[in-house]
Amino acid sequence: MNAALLTLAAMFAALLAHYWRRQRHWRALLLRCEGVEGRLDDALALLQALPAAVVGTDHLGAVRYLNRRAELMTGCAAADGAGRPIGELLAVYQDGLPVDARQQVLDCVLRREVLEAARGVVLLRRADGRRIDVQYSCAPVALAAQPQPGAVLLLQDVSARRSAEARLEFIAHHDGLTGLPNRLHFQIRFEHGIAYAKRHRSLLAVLFVDLDRFKGINDSLGHDVGDQVLIQFAQRVLQCVRKVDTVARQGGDEFIILLTEMHTAQDAERVAEKIACAVQPPFVIGEYSLAVKASVGIAIYPDDDDDVGQLIEKADIAMYAAKRHAPGSCVRYLPSMQAQSYANGALEADLGHALERGEFVLQYQPRLDLREQRVTGVKALLRWRHPRLGMVMPRDFLPLLEERGMILPVGAWVLAEAAEQARRWREQGQPLTVSVSLSARQFYQTDIAPSFAAILAAAGLPGRCVELEIAAGVLVDKNQDCAAILRQFKQLGMRIAISDFGTGDTSLNYLKRFPADVVKIEKCFIDELGRQDGAVGDRGAMVRALVAMAHTMKMRVVAGGVETADQLAQLVAMDCDEAFGYYLSRAVAPDEIDALLKSSSSWIGLSWQV
Repeated sequence: MNAALLTLAAMFAALLAHYWRRQRHWRALLLRCEGVEGRLDDALALLQALPAAVVGTDHLGAVRYLNRRAELMTGCAAADGAGRPIGELLAVYQDGLPVDARQQVLDCVLRREVLEAARGVVLLRRADGRRIDVQYSCAPVALAAQPQPGAVLLLQDVSARRSAEARLEFIAHHDGLTGLPNRLHFQIRFEHGIAYAKRHRSLLAVLFVDLDRFKGINDSLGHDVGDQVLIQFAQRVLQCVRKVDTVARQGGDEFIILLTEMHTAQDAERVAEKIACAVQPPFVIGEYSLAVKASVGIAIYPDDDDDVGQLIEKADIAMYAAKRHAPGSCVRYLPSMQAQSYANGALEADLGHALERGEFVLQYQPRLDLREQRVTGVKALLRWRHPRLGMVMPRDFLPLLEERGMILPVGAWVLAEAAEQARRWREQGQPLTVSVSLSARQFYQTDIAPSFAAILAAAGLPGRCVELEIAAGVLVDKNQDCAAILRQFKQLGMRIAISDFGTGDTSLNYLKRFPADVVKIEKCFIDELGRQDGAVGDRGAMVRALVAMAHTMKMRVVAGGVETADQLAQLVAMDCDEAFGYYLSRAVAPDEIDALLKSSSSWIGLSWQV
């Protein structure tokens, strides 16, 4: 009995021990399962949080998993996508060609290697056809629940990055103001054009286009107006060429045009003439209506050269020949122009040293008081006494002085020299008023008035002996307080003359705003006095109106460019105050002015009556 009890107790103890061991085992196993579940939940949370679309498939390309980003990118919910072929879910293209997503999965699983496509990949979302730039990869993955490995596809939305890259690429190859290709992009297009021309034995042309007197618009009306002119000009030029052609901005007011697929050189000349005609209508910028001309130079491949740099240079040379011949015209490159270009380059180099070498001189053209019939003033005119070329006229070097910024020191020298000469005449008992022209760049100098005050003080000359001639176009710049600058000149006692009045966009309102003393009538109006067509009264209508208007505002009137007795007589009849021109005297050296002043007979015999 006792033995049986002991045996039962031992069996119970063994069973109890086994039970507790099993309990401990199951408890440990449960804890491990909970840990695995926790890690699985963490892994799923990480997949959901990834900033990329994750799509899991089996070895045949059937979808098994999509994270949230994949749902958004494909437009398909995870539950709807499960079990569908990957090719139905993803419409992927690379470099414009469709990509078979299922075949990529099969290749990836078979080769057991990662397949990547970093650039040029586009996903079209099937739900709405939206285009998404993606970075795409496919990697094999072993799945415990499946006997064969599957694949995981990773798609990252890089649309913002691609857009930024495209924008940077555009900026690198295009002009920021006009949106036209720049010279770098032009060269690329030129190389393609050359290849085409060689294959098809066709011609190619480079047109170099430059806006005439554009700097005057910038200086007088401001860079904002100038920029709008450039934008409108670019738009007009684009309308003159074909889609296969290229219009590029070289810089500033210079443009280069590539014409491809041409059969004759005359094709390029016709396009150049078309451009010249397209810019003839006024450019309307705000309240301004601006007349703009463009000079065009033409160079042909392969006739003139087969190098892009040389063709552009030769088209540039032809463009400057057009400017010299007639601004706003079109000229084809000729070999003889090369020598002229080198001569111009040498002239420019010499010009840089002309001031320090004392090669500039002033000549003076007498201004005749039409009532008193005597010389009361002179106009100072700049000349360049070149050591080899002799006397060079302003039209051949003044534009270079403006472009290179040398007009400031040379302009200061002109005023100082004119003031010194006026002082000498004053000491001789001849208090002549010396008229000096100011360029826009001089006028807008911040220290212009103090600089002129110092020049007058150094010469010991009263300001009333100097007249500053300023073009009306300079005074219409709204970005400058022109009236304040003129008042500073007036405080120095200097007289103010407005030239080019009536030839541009100026009006009577401008005269009212500024403290001017003199209105200068330009030669183009004086020439009308000598025309034989129309009635005599009609010929002088504009000049008569300008004289009357100026006198109403208590201003004197000076007529320039008087070349005939008839013109002089009509000006006297219209009560014009002063005149100058070749009929009275050409510009001469100071000692010849002295001789004119001493000889009262110089003006005897002039026609004073109509």
